Amino acid sequence: MLPFVGITDGAAVLAAVIFGLFYGFDWRVFCGLAVGNVLMLANFVILGTTAEKALKTRDFRRARTISGVSYGLRYVGIFAVLAGLLTIDAINLISAVLPLFYPKLYYTFVYLNSRSRKEEQENDTIGS
Repeated sequence: MLPFVGITDGAAVLAAVIFGLFYGFDWRVFCGLAVGNVLMLANFVILGTTAEKALKTRDFRRARTISGVSYGLRYVGIFAVLAGLLTIDAINLISAVLPLFYPKLYYTFVYLNSRSRKEEQENDTIGS
């Protein structure tokens, strides 16, 4: 997924530069991208450790509680960080939130790509 994040960040920076050429550069856009990437990576690390902890738990209800509490706290934390930085006018909201959607975009792309390959293989098998 790391190359995808790099490509997507590159595209976002390029879009910010093009926008900046026409409307003026804003350092908050680049700060927002940096903060968004840190939040995305922190979200993944916390998600991974929580999933590991939940899997080690033998009780299904406790595992579900651990996952639910972690989910809520992660999003409250993301909201708090973004709200705090927006309050002091340190980031651009759109550029900060954009990286949070990279995993969804990546996994959707991988799914659609694997699905089209599978259909091609099925068509090749039927056509042979």
